Amino acid sequence: MPTINLNKGGRIIGTVDTTQAAARDEASGTSTAQGTAQDSAVQYFKSAGRGGGTFRYIRSFLQFDSSSITSAVGTAVLNIESQGISSTADVIVCASDAFGGASDDLINDDFNNVDFSTAYSSELSTWNANGANNAITLNAAARTAIQNNNSFICAIVDHDSDFQDTDNLSGVSNGSQTVGIDFSGTITLVVTLAGYANDVNLVASANIGEVNGVASGDIDKIIGV
Repeated sequence: MPTINLNKGGRIIGTVDTTQAAARDEASGTSTAQGTAQDSAVQYFKSAGRGGGTFRYIRSFLQFDSSSITSAVGTAVLNIESQGISSTADVIVCASDAFGGASDDLINDDFNNVDFSTAYSSELSTWNANGANNAITLNAAARTAIQNNNSFICAIVDHDSDFQDTDNLSGVSNGSQTVGIDFSGTITLVVTLAGYANDVNLVASANIGEVNGVASGDIDKIIGV
């Protein structure tokens, strides 16, 4: 069961705009923080004023070195240490090509490097605050990305507004929904390999738990196959 530590991680504060839709579609952010604890790591914010409304998003991005994972992934779980004393947002994990595809640090222009059409998880409606761990089970699309790419990169965004592309605080003049992440804390990607997928000596692969004392989940090939 390989455990991969976070290589790079941080959050980007998006540019403020006058509508929810425009704030969501901003091409870049105004402030990037990498590798530090952030009370506001994922957020949807709105504020009404005499000059019109103010809307803003904060998105977080993670990058892991997945080059050692070359066989099929059975399960994958993100473990994220929280920051701050409270949390008010539901979150979801999406595909991303931030960090220049892993070769660079996070920059303001990565704000819009989120593929909302490719969710890597379902909605997480409970976020444990106060430094607690948050375990997010990743789906088949994420597992395939882990297996096929040297770097696994993802974005963590607000689910109810950012992912859904709606002002879910429409009945509120001033409000926000936020979670905090400690990017300097414990953030890991825990992977369980699917195991050897071929029959051995006429025994179906589904019935094989070990080969010569090695768990099938840790076997990529047997005699080159």
